[in-house]
Amino acid sequence: MAANALTKRAMNLSLATGVLMLIAKWIAYLLTGSSVIFSDAAESVVHIVAVWFAWYALRVGSRPPDDNHPYGHDKVSFMSAGVEGGLICIAAVVIIVTAVNKLIHGVELQHVDIGVLITFGAAAVNLALGLYLISTGKKNHSLVVEANGRHVMTDVWTSVGAVAGLYAADLFNMLWLDPVIAIIFGVNIIWEGGKLVAISVRGLMDHSDPELLQMATEVIEPYCAKHGCTFHRLRLRSSGNTIHVDFHLQVPDDMRMHEAHNLASNLEDLIRKRLDHQGEVFTHLESMTQPEGHP
Repeated sequence: MAANALTKRAMNLSLATGVLMLIAKWIAYLLTGSSVIFSDAAESVVHIVAVWFAWYALRVGSRPPDDNHPYGHDKVSFMSAGVEGGLICIAAVVIIVTAVNKLIHGVELQHVDIGVLITFGAAAVNLALGLYLISTGKKNHSLVVEANGRHVMTDVWTSVGAVAGLYAADLFNMLWLDPVIAIIFGVNIIWEGGKLVAISVRGLMDHSDPELLQMATEVIEPYCAKHGCTFHRLRLRSSGNTIHVDFHLQVPDDMRMHEAHNLASNLEDLIRKRLDHQGEVFTHLESMTQPEGHP
């Protein structure tokens, strides 16, 4: 199955599963009145909104370049990651405020066993979904799907914490543990959301990727040494699913144009293969006697 079809299928599955988990968690919260289960349910509301945006971004990003977007639409994936991270942080603030309010006004728990069972089942389903999304995203170089998978995994840990906190609070009759654990998980959710926002900002600002740049250099240097040419002004940036590389290739003055073109084309193919990404590689040909920096 094509990479684009796999990533779309993954997001369809994430959206459908998210709706079911949302219903289950709100039922668990209404039954128990638990702050920590509320934190889990509130995070799921944000998750649905984020998944919908990611679902839309995946379809926009797969569109081919057009007159208004000559470099394609891939960068929408960074916007998606930023929106998802921001929504996660907003959910965390709501969770913390609600938990503090419970601490101040008192905690009352009911039907703990049923709530724990429902929440634990939701965590198990989300664990499988999150691992699948992260694996699919990495394998197909889709930031949208991978970011969504990491969001699902934060949901898993929130659910696990909800189960542990609710069970401990009921078992030891320490009801204050319920909102305290919710606050702790709220802070952790803010941390995870902040990391997604940071990824988004770096991508939108074309932050350099030393690892990918090193991989490209490891291809170009031996190739140039073998064919008696040099290079400079190597640049690389990611626009989501696509890597853009450009550099100046300096060839011997007496090399024919078609030979230089073939030399550059072969090198471009090797770079694309080494990066293992959908990529665009552009080479600017120069003569060796032309000084570096000359337009």
